[in-house]
Amino acid sequence: MSYQVLARKYRPKTFEEVVGQEPVVKALTHALRENRLHHAYLFTGTRGVGKTTLARILAKSLNCVGPDGNGPVTDHPCGVCPVCRAIDEGRFVDYIEMDAASNRSVEEMTALLEQAMYAPTNARYKVYMIDEVHQLTTHAFNAMLKTLEEPPEYVKFILATTDPQKVPVTVLSRCLQFNLRNVAPQVVANHLGRVMQNEGLQAEPQALRLIGEAARGSLRDGLSLLDQAVAYVGSDPVTLKSVREMLGIMDGDVLTELLKKIAAEDAAGVMRTADDMAASGVSFGEALKDLASLLHRIAIAQKVPEALSREDLDYADIRTLASAFTPEEIQLFYQIALHGKADLHLAPDEYAGFTMTLLRMLAFKPQGSALSAKARVATSEKQPPFEDAAQGQKPSGGDIQPAPKAPAEPRPVKKVEPSPELKTPPRAREVKKEVPPKAAEVEAPEVEAPEVDIPEDEFLQDTVPEDFEYGFSDMAPAQSDFEPAVSAPVETVEEKLPDAFDDENRVFSELGKIWFEKMGRTFPASFTRDIIENAELLQLDASTLTLRLEPFYESRTKNPATMRLLHKIVDSAFGQQMTIRFEWSAPMSRTIAQEKRAARKAATKEVELSNEERTRAQAILKGSAQAKILARRFNAKIAPETIRKQ
Repeated sequence: MSYQVLARKYRPKTFEEVVGQEPVVKALTHALRENRLHHAYLFTGTRGVGKTTLARILAKSLNCVGPDGNGPVTDHPCGVCPVCRAIDEGRFVDYIEMDAASNRSVEEMTALLEQAMYAPTNARYKVYMIDEVHQLTTHAFNAMLKTLEEPPEYVKFILATTDPQKVPVTVLSRCLQFNLRNVAPQVVANHLGRVMQNEGLQAEPQALRLIGEAARGSLRDGLSLLDQAVAYVGSDPVTLKSVREMLGIMDGDVLTELLKKIAAEDAAGVMRTADDMAASGVSFGEALKDLASLLHRIAIAQKVPEALSREDLDYADIRTLASAFTPEEIQLFYQIALHGKADLHLAPDEYAGFTMTLLRMLAFKPQGSALSAKARVATSEKQPPFEDAAQGQKPSGGDIQPAPKAPAEPRPVKKVEPSPELKTPPRAREVKKEVPPKAAEVEAPEVEAPEVDIPEDEFLQDTVPEDFEYGFSDMAPAQSDFEPAVSAPVETVEEKLPDAFDDENRVFSELGKIWFEKMGRTFPASFTRDIIENAELLQLDASTLTLRLEPFYESRTKNPATMRLLHKIVDSAFGQQMTIRFEWSAPMSRTIAQEKRAARKAATKEVELSNEERTRAQAILKGSAQAKILARRFNAKIAPETIRKQ
């Protein structure tokens, strides 16, 4: 007989054999025992925790007929009747397993539901098990909703998924949901020990514990790793060293020695250890992850010693390191390790990222460490790190924290009389170098209520004196001890090119009209738009056009991106690929830019106000509450020339 892998050979056949899922097993067995059966079940959980296994056991419990062939629904399937044996061997016609990852369309779901309408062939219930149900399409989910809610009395649905968040709530509400939890590493290790005993093989408990941790909560992964470990060692026992070699995990002593060198501030020793790790081909990403895990356990040993498992492979070293570092250092190193692992892909190489993480631990030290690192290491080597919590003794060898000082009484706030200068608006007095007292410490004099009710402005309640007066553009200019630096005037395009803007009486030439018709629309602001709007079309051949531009724009045509965009726009407008040539002189006829400026000027004249209308509008704006708030908060001014008709 061919070899059967351990994950299949030791697949549970009854509820009693299921490992690590006691709450789900208890609920299912009670429901079967009391005949309180639901028509649809949903099993959720990560890979390898027992979803498909529980579905098969439940199908056997629903259809088991017992050794005599007359047994009822039971929570203890016999395993010997034809139904149980057929389900275990995968040949029972009324138990249908469907993988939704490869059968996810609405057509396949419709065909399945049509078959569900027929009674079972030789069983009590026809059981449909749909694995990875979250991968069904939306139409497939909609097709099964009605049948899932009210199936025939002889049909049971069992759905399984690793991602319940992707299952529609309309499906979740129609199912009895069971969340299968990850199996604890020690539970996996104990189960692997029983498997090794049944197989007549030997293994070190520490090796099985390491496999349990590497399984990441999946019992099936643990059995697969055990199969790999047995193949790796051959006829020899499975040892901790062999498992570490197989998984590519470095010895835990390397990390503990690394932390001891960090505690002793031995930078050279840290780099030598990193070089040895690189020479042995260790994955630095996994090393940083294991380092963060080690720091986590050290933090537990410092704060909750009794919570540290004595079965931990590095238990003794963790106790020593717990006294060699302060809690603040452990917390900082933990964050540095996490960030180092997250940023490892950004480093020049993994070695550089790993060593920089270690050097960062050496460079940063939390404030408040009274005892030096070297002294703590020496203390931790001479004395035991701490006594067991069960003995009720205090830890020894750690930092002695001083008693906290009593908080100092708050100093009374001295009341400051308002300065005469505060009674003068800031624009009418000189700015002083002294910092004025806070508004909360100044007794503001009473002032008359303003003419206009200004809404409350919380922004200025604690920062501006109540007698502060605000105004608009008719205020006197502010005075200062220092004159502001006058920036050099910006030379505009109009100043550079007077001939191109002065003569607005110019008219389009015949070619200029063609240029305006094709290119007169407004483009996003860019060098390309400047060239288009200020150019004069001089010549247009079959596939060549010549543009006349001021020499000012010559530098812009040297930009490759500008020219690519210009060719794209011109080719699209003329419907073919065009060759563009330039002549550098002042345009003689009207340009697109001149036409657009003339249109804007004409539109502006239509909305201009008379002097009387502008004065009246300015008075209305000054008296509005919104304008008062803007003046108070931002010292805003009204620019009369910006007032326009709507």
